[in-house]
Amino acid sequence: MNESSPNSTGLLPEIGQCRNLFRAAAMLDAILSPEWEYRYYSYNSAWDAAEEMASMRDGEGSHYFALFTPRGLYIKGFDSERIKSGEAVLGVGDVPEDVTKFLQEPAFIGDETTFCIWRSVGKEWSADKSYGEQDLQVLRLLTGGAAYYSEWASEYYETRLDPQAVQRIFDLEPLTTDLLAMLNPEVNQANIEEDRIEIGYPQADSKAGSNE
Repeated sequence: MNESSPNSTGLLPEIGQCRNLFRAAAMLDAILSPEWEYRYYSYNSAWDAAEEMASMRDGEGSHYFALFTPRGLYIKGFDSERIKSGEAVLGVGDVPEDVTKFLQEPAFIGDETTFCIWRSVGKEWSADKSYGEQDLQVLRLLTGGAAYYSEWASEYYETRLDPQAVQRIFDLEPLTTDLLAMLNPEVNQANIEEDRIEIGYPQADSKAGSNE
């Protein structure tokens, strides 16, 4: 078990920033793709008592699951492309008991794991082994933020996104009518309210008009 921070995990943000990045991507996916089955990113702010969960599935096998608990943040992922190319192998090294418990959650597909990292509250990132940057490429959202998402989503959703509007979501600005219109004129606050609540994204001030 590697309790130090390998070079690649040393580039990752702290727990609160990870939470905000995951929430922003999930909110943007909900805005850009009302159809759930076409979304990459999701976030459940009420996964369990005092727990929140972020996930990504690319439709081709790769995925990650990130669990926020009072103890910290646990992330496991599976990179199907690196498995196919022989650059990654399945399996996890020695990990603490709480990480083992996380990996045993059936919903997180523990038998499909090519990397496992975690960060306890008040500590640095840890991992079961040393990982290079390519080993964690499915987590590029955490290092690329709004710029990465804008480039990825513009290609995936085949639309021209306003980078400033995307950045405003990553800044967790409340979802006003005008901001939604900049991203997807075909959705409104009522359309995505259920998603917004699940994600735990800030609500627009009902007293504020659509003008900003």
